[in-house]
Order: sequence, then C-alpha cells, then structure tokens
Amino acid sequence: MAERRKPRRVMRHVRRLPGYRYARRTVVPRIRDSSTARAVVHRLFAVDAKQHTPLDVTAGRLLAGVGAERLPVVVVLLLGLPADRVRDVIDEIAELQVLTAGFRPVVVMDVPELAAARAYGYPAELLLPAGSWPHAQPWDDYVRTTLGAIFATYRSTASITVGPDGLSRTDRLLLASLAPRR
Repeated sequence: MAERRKPRRVMRHVRRLPGYRYARRTVVPRIRDSSTARAVVHRLFAVDAKQHTPLDVTAGRLLAGVGAERLPVVVVLLLGLPADRVRDVIDEIAELQVLTAGFRPVVVMDVPELAAARAYGYPAELLLPAGSWPHAQPWDDYVRTTLGAIFATYRSTASITVGPDGLSRTDRLLLASLAPRR
C-alpha cells in the first residue's frame, strides 16, 4: 500500500513546481506530436513490439490525425521511370492517398527526383541507376539487398512497381484496397 502512495506524493510535489501547467499545456503536446520523439521511444523501449506497422514512418503532409501512424506501409518502386514522369506519378499517389486514407507510401526511385516525394513529406530512397553502377558486384545483387533492407526497415505491407506509363489499374486497385473498412 505504501508503494502506491509514493508516486502520488511525487506528483503532488511536481504539480506545485513553477511552470508545470505551462509545460503540461504546451510542451507535452509537442512531444506527443513529434515523430522524432516517437521514433526514439519506439526504438528504446520496443513499444508495441507485436505491431507489424512501424510507427515512425510518416504518412506525409496530406493525412493527419489519430491512427495515421498505423496505416499500412506501401513501397512504391519507380525504377526505370523517366525523370519527367516521377512528379506526375507521385501526384497521383498523393491523390489516391487522400481519397482512400489507406496507406503510407515509401518511394524508391533510381533518378534523383527526391524533391517530388519530399514535397508531400513522403520518405524517399534513391538507388543508383544500372547505367552508372561502378562496382564489381552485379547491380541486381545491389538492388536485391537494398530493397530487402528497405522492406525490412519500413515493414512494408505491400509494394507496387510503377511502369513507364505510370500507375496501372491494378496498382490503383491495390492501393484502394488498403483503405480501412467503415
């Protein structure tokens, strides 16, 4: 019984400290909303170890609110897509994300157009293109190991490969199928 009284006594003293109410109203909500703080806590304390979706992958700037951090992660592969088509494809992904509110995209590309993904706040990964691969290791091995690391790091639920014509009907249906049931 005495063990339960001690935390209560400590909290009574903490509440009397100058600035406690200000900190509770302003600092605590900022810490709760900080993706960096959540990622640190998640990694240090293994919060929700049974959960399969990573909490520290942002849903971007288009979706917010409670539950956005639990949406499935989709790796969008833009390998071989011409640089002038990247922005159009990412715009289309953003539109689908807003319409379905069902996924968090991680964009993987082999052209340096990271600004297109970052404009929406999406995580983006850049692979070296096959044409400028300087190492003795085959490019396929490099892509295989890098994609394996990306899938494991982001704990991807699904992936889509975007062809030179943009998102296919199947890609759109897959992304729409991830929307939560209402």
